[in-house]
Amino acid sequence: MDYMPWWSEKNRKFADEMEAFVDSELVPLAMKLEEENKDPMAIQWQASKKCIEHGFHPLMVLTEEKYGGSEQGYTGYTILNEETGRCLLNINPLLTSVFGAGPVLLFGTDAQKEEFLAPMVKGEKWASITVTEPDAGNDVAGLQLHAEKDGDEWILNGWKRFITLAPLSDYLMLYANTDPQMKQIHRHLTAFIVPRRSKGITIEKINRLTGRVEMANSVVRFRDVRVPEKCMILEPGDGWMVMTSALNIERLGLAGVIGQGRILQEIARAYAKRRVQFGMPISRYQNIQLRMAEIKMRLETARATIYYLADLLDKGEADMFEFGVKSAAAKIYCTQSLAEIGQHAAYICAGEGYTQEFGIYGILENAMLMQIAGGSNDILKIFIGRNEFIKDIDERLLPRALRGVTKEEIENLNES
Repeated sequence: MDYMPWWSEKNRKFADEMEAFVDSELVPLAMKLEEENKDPMAIQWQASKKCIEHGFHPLMVLTEEKYGGSEQGYTGYTILNEETGRCLLNINPLLTSVFGAGPVLLFGTDAQKEEFLAPMVKGEKWASITVTEPDAGNDVAGLQLHAEKDGDEWILNGWKRFITLAPLSDYLMLYANTDPQMKQIHRHLTAFIVPRRSKGITIEKINRLTGRVEMANSVVRFRDVRVPEKCMILEPGDGWMVMTSALNIERLGLAGVIGQGRILQEIARAYAKRRVQFGMPISRYQNIQLRMAEIKMRLETARATIYYLADLLDKGEADMFEFGVKSAAAKIYCTQSLAEIGQHAAYICAGEGYTQEFGIYGILENAMLMQIAGGSNDILKIFIGRNEFIKDIDERLLPRALRGVTKEEIENLNES
């Protein structure tokens, strides 16, 4: 693996271990399952269990040792996501659990971490992030699942949809509207981690998705679901802060999908060096070289970006207001780059690249999904642009035509 120059010895050691695990365990498993023509759900669960057996659950990597984790930090988390991506084995149950457990990891009490987080770190329990609703997708402030206080319990009523692995999870990490009057200041949402088998929760529908990833993507109904106070993360009204903070972990994880770009790079490189047309390998033609340059540029830039952001988090130097913008930008760039890398690889490999054996178009389908998940790229661009206009203007960088004449310049003019 190509180390980042600022990595510690611990980071490098983990990268070596991760690389060896992927080569010795996941790649052979991928080949075996592909030959057996296993269904996507079976493949991703076997791959996830293999990761857990060897201590490479991404949630384990992020979690403190006292809750069963290995404390490899966000750098280790990003290394794991990049490396597992290059074997074309989806570990969707693991990533879903990270996204679902993120609020407990970040804000949970010791008691909540013992009860909910520790079993998930061990792979004994699973969680689903439960946000999207029929009328609220990217507009997460518009969530309508209602929670009403009743003694030391909350009563939930409403719907959620597009919930990944909902029927297979043990917990649903959800956000409910507890005070609609506070929406204007984003104090209307409250975060809960709810046992999926609670009375009143039903799986109404499982959506069939395009692509090679099976996620048991579901519609979930809540009818008078009683949730004890101990399942609430932080305080009533803190849900917006909990959600947006957890989304930073999710978007950094989604940006790690760029690891699949390394597969595309090697497929395109190998094919171009071996494919002979007009008396020489096509790798000698400038147009092929230009496409390979585009692949390389995107890979290098994407990797530098995600590991820089991981390092900011690990060192506690991330301004969380700015980090939301940075993680959104990284997610957009990396997922779009994967799609562009896939297109370049497909053009280089031409007709053979369109066959299932090359796997290029399966990665392209994944890239399309990643541009929607975790907040669609188009909406995130609006978020980034809006935040840029909130900032104060740095007058030092403006030409005189925009900034006007300064007081010092007027004084100098008067003196002369």
